[in-house]
Amino acid sequence: MKKVIIIFILFIITITNAYSYTPTDNELRLLWIIKERAVTKSKIKWQLWLKKELISLEKSLISTKDERIKFLLTYIINDRKIILENLIIEDNLKREIELKRIEQITKEEELKKAKFELEKKQIEIKYLPKAIEFFNINWKDITTELKVNQKCTKYFDFVNDIAIKNDFPVELIIATWSIEYNCNLWNPANWFWPFQITSKFYTPWDITLEQFALSIQDFIDFSRNKWNYFNTNKYHDYKTRYWSWNIEITYDNYTLRELRLNSILYNWIKKDTTLDKNTFANTNLNKEVEWPFDWLVTRFLKILKWRIDR
Repeated sequence: MKKVIIIFILFIITITNAYSYTPTDNELRLLWIIKERAVTKSKIKWQLWLKKELISLEKSLISTKDERIKFLLTYIINDRKIILENLIIEDNLKREIELKRIEQITKEEELKKAKFELEKKQIEIKYLPKAIEFFNINWKDITTELKVNQKCTKYFDFVNDIAIKNDFPVELIIATWSIEYNCNLWNPANWFWPFQITSKFYTPWDITLEQFALSIQDFIDFSRNKWNYFNTNKYHDYKTRYWSWNIEITYDNYTLRELRLNSILYNWIKKDTTLDKNTFANTNLNKEVEWPFDWLVTRFLKILKWRIDR
């Protein structure tokens, strides 16, 4: 504070020497108040306001011949120039800090991305042998050709990233999307979104991949709730009916039984619903359950085959 007062006194002496007019004590107090108000206002209205103020004040200075007015205007103008200079310095400092912050965030995001890409490669190396083994064991009785709709593989990598982060099979996401909405990237007119789950509504229309990602996450959460219901519910003791083991599906670990259970839980369980005869799970997986189009486990295996071959 002492330093500011000394600078103020020196400034007054300087401009007093430049003009024949000597300010009164009351005028000096008034100039100090004007300066403080200008500092406060400049923090709200920033540089543009100050620049406009300076233009107006400098015009007034040129047009006046009164020594007193000249003195007061000169002080106010010089004072505002100092405030403006400080604002510019502050702006530059904030900009520099923000750029460094963005640069740091960018570096962290790039590192996360690189780490995730490395993890993906490691997962793929670990997963493919298991996928090949699972496919070879379970595909032989499929009654239809192994082709997959290109719409369903177009965004495979996008969906796969979400699946890895959630430790959830990517083939199960795409197979369900395929059977429920033919892998279309929009919300259907019935408001039940691409996975046709009636407990949640989505506005019908075209959607972006980012919006679809939210649907995928909702589908994953819904599926896991179904698995938990199977694993823990005592009122409907499905575990006794469909063997006693829990459903413990993960990204790269599942059994045919678990995939079938997921299918019948996703749809409806009736008194006569069985694992190997249920149409939603097994259609075209074998000759005993045939239909004009494939259902869930068959589609799962075909997408798995596409992934192995790509």
